[in-house]
Amino acid sequence: MTASDDNRVAFKIKTTAPKKYVVRPSSGVTDAKTSASVQVIMQAQKEYPPDFQNCKDKFMVQTIVLEDGEQVDKDTFNKDLHKDSLKEARLRVILDGPAAPPSPVPEASEHDEDGSRGADRGEAPGNNSTRLQTAYNDVASINKENTSLQSRLEKITRERDELRRTLDQVQLHGGSKGHGASDPAQMFRLSILRIIIVAVLAFLLGHYT
Repeated sequence: MTASDDNRVAFKIKTTAPKKYVVRPSSGVTDAKTSASVQVIMQAQKEYPPDFQNCKDKFMVQTIVLEDGEQVDKDTFNKDLHKDSLKEARLRVILDGPAAPPSPVPEASEHDEDGSRGADRGEAPGNNSTRLQTAYNDVASINKENTSLQSRLEKITRERDELRRTLDQVQLHGGSKGHGASDPAQMFRLSILRIIIVAVLAFLLGHYT
């Protein structure tokens, strides 16, 4: 809305379908040589409008010049009181949008055909999603086992290193306590056993990863 001259202009917008459209603002005052923006928003429709191609909705814009200091009241847009100064302009709604959706029957037929093609290929509905879920579960299980094996391997590696250090210390002292000759042999056998276990775990890790 634009007031092109030196006068303040009051405006009011009406529609033949008030439940179908939202007008913001529906009324107001435009100062001299200024403009006011008005938004017309169509409400969301639950179904495709039957009159989309031949819409009969209309808007009426009423404007009137205000005197200095005059305020808008309930009688401002009264035709009987302002027959000569009240101006009206009618606008017809033209809807521009996508074509009407296809009828339900072709959609159902197309859906049936898709189902038939899936049945011909031996695929049940949702088969792909089931396979993806199964693969995801398998990967998660393998990752969990891999983490557990890595943790065990680290623990055994630490124990092996500790046994090696202990064996080196015993050999360094030369079995001075009398039973040192048998303890290193036993610890050596334990070390060999640990190494075998580490090798098996390393094989399992390589197999699953």
